[in-house]
Amino acid sequence: MKLFFAFAIIAIALSVVYGAPADPWNEYKTKHGKKFGSTAEDAQRKKLFLAKDALIAKHNSQPKASYQLEHNEFSDMTPAELSQYLGAVKPANKTRSLESMVRLEMETRQLPDSLDYRTDSCLPGVRNQKQCGSCWAFAAITPLEFARCKKHGALRAISEQQLVDCEPYDYGCGGGWYTNAWYYLQYEAGGAAKRSLYPYTATDNTCAFSSSMIGAKISSYGDLPSFDAAYMQSVLQDYGPISVAIAVTDSFFSYASGVYTDVECDDPNAYVNHAVVVVGWGTDNGIDYWIVRNSWGTKWGSAGYILMERGVNKCKIEKYPATILSVV
Repeated sequence: MKLFFAFAIIAIALSVVYGAPADPWNEYKTKHGKKFGSTAEDAQRKKLFLAKDALIAKHNSQPKASYQLEHNEFSDMTPAELSQYLGAVKPANKTRSLESMVRLEMETRQLPDSLDYRTDSCLPGVRNQKQCGSCWAFAAITPLEFARCKKHGALRAISEQQLVDCEPYDYGCGGGWYTNAWYYLQYEAGGAAKRSLYPYTATDNTCAFSSSMIGAKISSYGDLPSFDAAYMQSVLQDYGPISVAIAVTDSFFSYASGVYTDVECDDPNAYVNHAVVVVGWGTDNGIDYWIVRNSWGTKWGSAGYILMERGVNKCKIEKYPATILSVV
């Protein structure tokens, strides 16, 4: 009995010195500001979190893993909720979206080992589409902002919400396609609104665009050949960021760092469901990668970016590339 009390006193003393054992669920809720309306919902969310926690721990324990995972705001979400942060919907008929496109003629050249627009003054800060499937609009606007800045020497924020509300070929927060967006801006709207005059709301609203809001105009945009990484590199170097569509699977939501090489998204049955923007390339530990800009804010991934394996059509990233060629 005396021995039992001695151990109990030691345990209490250690608890005072080092604190009680950490509760990862409560720590996660505090860090990400998660609050739930009932104990039942809390229990459901905790179950989702613990499943993700096990997946993250298993992956990160692999000694040869080329990338790491971490918890973020998505760790306690259901598959249905996660799908609301995607939104690439490939047009069934691409005739309209490709009408103004031209085939680029890129000369053979010696490409540099790396290119990184993340620190370029013409690339705006990473934005957050929030719980609206408008990734296609964000993927359309970034190359436009970059191209306009390179021509006029100053960065101007352009509206994604105009596309969500007004572009007639897609589905707003229900998804869309970046070349449809460019077609609408060039041929129907006559230009893209300034973001300050048409701010982002992450909801579907009635179109409120007027020509007095225009802050950028597209002259031409181009499709790139599929499955040609070197061609994409040349276009990146000459024209700037490239819009692409990718197939997002579970691990993508938890990406933290390193070169993403998950093979799950390479499944032939996996379909593209998210639009992002390629802003550079490089090589890490012998693995070639693209630098990819997401639209989930700066708290996701590496300050809003992910490195994705290059030259192997990882997650179908090299299947549907397109870019802005010129602006007014």
